[in-house]
Amino acid sequence: MSEADNTWRVDLDGQHYEIEVNHYTMTGRIDVLVDGSVVGRKRLLFTQREIPLRLGQHAAQVTVDFANLGFSARSKLHVDGRYVEPLRR
Repeated sequence: MSEADNTWRVDLDGQHYEIEVNHYTMTGRIDVLVDGSVVGRKRLLFTQREIPLRLGQHAAQVTVDFANLGFSARSKLHVDGRYVEPLRR
């Protein structure tokens, strides 16, 4: 499991969302899921990746970047420009 693998639960306008990031270290693939459905897929190739998404009427962005001298990655979620703390696995 990569440090980029995170899960967030967000309540917006009475709607509950679960956002997940799965990072596959061997291939560099990043999957972003909202409520279990893939909404974004990219590759992490020695650069930061930003994956925009919509949560109802709200703009959100998942950012994945390298950590530990490039041996792992980490992810962050911002909704309407505000940082959202991930759930701990």
